[in-house]
Amino acid sequence: MLPALAAAQGVPRGEAARGVTVADRAREDFDPLGVRLDGFRVDAAAELGLGYDDNLFGTRRNREGDFFATLGAEASARSDWTTHALGLTGRVEQRRYIDNGRQDWTDYAIGAFGRYDITPDTNVQLILNRVQEHLEVDSVDLQQGNITRPVPYTYNEAQLQGQTRFNRLGVLLLGNWRGYSFDDVDLGPATAPGAPRPGEISRFDFDSASAALGLSYELSPGRNVTLITRYQDITYDNTAQRARDSQTWEVLAGFTYDFDGIWAFRGAIGYRERDYEGAGLPNLSGPAFEGEVTYQPTQLTTLSAGFRRTIEESIRNDAVAYTRTRGQVRVDHEYLRNVILSAEVGANRREYEEPDEQSTDGYALLQARWLINRNLALVGSYQHTRRLDSSAGIDEYDRNLVLLRLRIAL
Repeated sequence: MLPALAAAQGVPRGEAARGVTVADRAREDFDPLGVRLDGFRVDAAAELGLGYDDNLFGTRRNREGDFFATLGAEASARSDWTTHALGLTGRVEQRRYIDNGRQDWTDYAIGAFGRYDITPDTNVQLILNRVQEHLEVDSVDLQQGNITRPVPYTYNEAQLQGQTRFNRLGVLLLGNWRGYSFDDVDLGPATAPGAPRPGEISRFDFDSASAALGLSYELSPGRNVTLITRYQDITYDNTAQRARDSQTWEVLAGFTYDFDGIWAFRGAIGYRERDYEGAGLPNLSGPAFEGEVTYQPTQLTTLSAGFRRTIEESIRNDAVAYTRTRGQVRVDHEYLRNVILSAEVGANRREYEEPDEQSTDGYALLQARWLINRNLALVGSYQHTRRLDSSAGIDEYDRNLVLLRLRIAL
């Protein structure tokens, strides 16, 4: 009977607006109400979960699995004023393994933002964040450095942006600063006198300052051509790493297009070049692209795809950076009014210039979300990860992760 019920159900009026997908659709009967407080809306939620990872270290041989528990919480306070905006956000997530405590990690983020509206089309926005995340032990950077523990890192971020519109021409100007700090992990003494200790990652701390200018011209409602220019300056804190300092610039042209309310596309393609201070380090250059496609064959199903190519820093002794190409395809289906099914497949390719190495990791994700009521939701997921190909010296592996979470929200 369930497929028949799913086929027969409709989407309530007001929830099927153009461009609204299954994943971000408001569900009046199941969305948490939050708390209204003097011009602000306060939302909060906590998550408890249990899971199993069958290959903790992402190895081909001597696989080791373990059960784990997850704890998470998030909260936000956002203004609901008709003009201007102000808000605070915070989240924390922990994973604790039963038998492998050295693989435990804690991520968190604290942020604040404010927007000042000058006119309906012109505003200035300030964003401040402090974030702690971690590098997974199955990443190429850690595996090639013989690091067998997650590496925590934090960054502080400040971003100032302004946007305005002149008839059909939209203008966005953005400035961003991030300061990255890596935690050292204890992996034993140095292998040679004067050499850095294994796991001494803090020597790769760096600052990133970037600026961007975006222009868009509206051909018709929902259809724009765009031009994006970006510049980034990276400076390492440790003087011994100053050869890694770099300057990157890129230019991308593209368009956003809402074809008919069923298909939508946003994409840009261009050129990127990175120049290093160190004379012995090869500069990186090549095509740059980013984009997203959304297809909604029915009001109950959304198919989306995304892709992006970037240059990212490496924490390896023998590598400075790598080119990363990512792509994924996802489908979300509202099986029942309060049961959302999702499936996603994707790939992540890393290309190092020196040493000349490559690796491609693929993944598949299945997820079911059951909205029990406004305050409770049960989420089950299964993810399979596999290294599809790699250069000599980089291990190929596969990994399975199963997780069940209970979400409690205000």
